[in-house]
Amino acid sequence: MSPLPAFSASGVMAAAASGAEGFITNHGGDIDRIAGRAGLAPGKLALPTDMLNLNAYCRLFTEAAKETQNGNLGLWFGQQFQPQTLGLIGFVALLSPTVKDAIHNLATHFIYHQSCTHTRLVRQGNLLRLEYAITDPTITERRQDAELTLGMFCNVLRYALGPTWQPEEVHFAHAQPEQAHEHQDAFQATIRFDRPTNALIFRDVGLECAMPDAQPHTLEIVKASLISLSRNGYSTPHPHISFKEHVLLALEEILPEGGHLTQLSARLNMPVWTLQRRLAYLGISYSDLVETTRYKQACVFLQQPENDISQIARLLGYSETSAFSRAFRKWSGVSPRTWRQQYMPAPSFI
Repeated sequence: MSPLPAFSASGVMAAAASGAEGFITNHGGDIDRIAGRAGLAPGKLALPTDMLNLNAYCRLFTEAAKETQNGNLGLWFGQQFQPQTLGLIGFVALLSPTVKDAIHNLATHFIYHQSCTHTRLVRQGNLLRLEYAITDPTITERRQDAELTLGMFCNVLRYALGPTWQPEEVHFAHAQPEQAHEHQDAFQATIRFDRPTNALIFRDVGLECAMPDAQPHTLEIVKASLISLSRNGYSTPHPHISFKEHVLLALEEILPEGGHLTQLSARLNMPVWTLQRRLAYLGISYSDLVETTRYKQACVFLQQPENDISQIARLLGYSETSAFSRAFRKWSGVSPRTWRQQYMPAPSFI
């Protein structure tokens, strides 16, 4: 399996960074300098329904941890992050009828809040696992994001079941960092590192309780708004994004048409030779660009059970399903069906 080139246009709603500027500043960081290093334009965090580049969002907290010399910055940002400030996905949980519904809705709708992300709720006897992982292979700086996101998830349960609620275990995919005792203090649970995926493990107790702010009718409106906004946000170029991100977003739109260079140049209203020259200046091969984008989009589509394999192949511009299956096996090492079974085994969900 050959490595794929490192560029990404995965997105996350800016609500995920609510309060980050003040939090980082209060910990001694220069937010303008940190955001610049991460690749985020000034003011990009202001509108909760705006879309941030997911790679840049992850780098924001990595750079902040470096500058403040606080390796657990993401951990503590997540612990203080309340679900009311998480935007639409936060209200998808808060407006659910019961705690069980809230967790299930959070797991099934998180993909609309943050693309190229795996979340699922799995039963293991009397325990439940709420799993989280970024599936975009081009994003490598994941530790801070994983720790803050599991803190956010934990606070949804604490909001409903009380501030003393705690999971049984917390798993992280990354290696154990220094000052790991702070993780146990934060979650009040057993912490395990170097696990297959990030996850909260907790008992199936009290989950039939009503959510304090349950509003089932409003919930359906919020769900529809999240899905609609997500689809528009991930396909519409933003005036502040880079040329590379602009190209990636345009390429996602034309993949069903075949993803040819001439189609992309027409979509960008740019001569083919100009597009080739600018890509060459960035050190990007167009064939690698198409391959990476197809892999990223395939992972998104495979997590949506309404899409069958042949439909996904067409969405990615393949004329034959077998060609898509061969390409996906080269990228991931497994077939599309096996990958889907690993991430979305239907009998496991509650």
